[in-house]
Amino acid sequence: MKIVIDADCIVAGTLAASGAASRLLDLWHDGEFEVITCPQLVKEVREALLRPRIANRYGVTQEEVDELVGRLQQESIQVPDPTDPPRVVPGDPGDDYLVALAVRNDADALVRRDRHFDGLSVAGLRTLYPGEFLKEVTG
Repeated sequence: MKIVIDADCIVAGTLAASGAASRLLDLWHDGEFEVITCPQLVKEVREALLRPRIANRYGVTQEEVDELVGRLQQESIQVPDPTDPPRVVPGDPGDDYLVALAVRNDADALVRRDRHFDGLSVAGLRTLYPGEFLKEVTG
């Protein structure tokens, strides 16, 4: 199974010791499924974790972010950034690339926390919250 994980889920899973997003990352690292990433997604994760309000609140260091980015680059299926993604995500055109990334690389699902994906129907792509995806994977 191949999925795309929204940057918000990766950040939440990195910062929280427990919860659905954290468990999602654990299962990925355990090889339960493959994750598709692109440079834009990795950059979004890096920038979010290094925002002063996040870095200061959670004590995130540059070294920790570099380690996570390294893992993303080594352990995921790296593909180029999608070019000319169609405008499909209501309320957040900045996330259109995630849908294109998932659809163009035959992902089984896009796992996200953002509500603006609710009800989205594009080329049969399923958009799931982390908890919904975990129920499918773990039964």
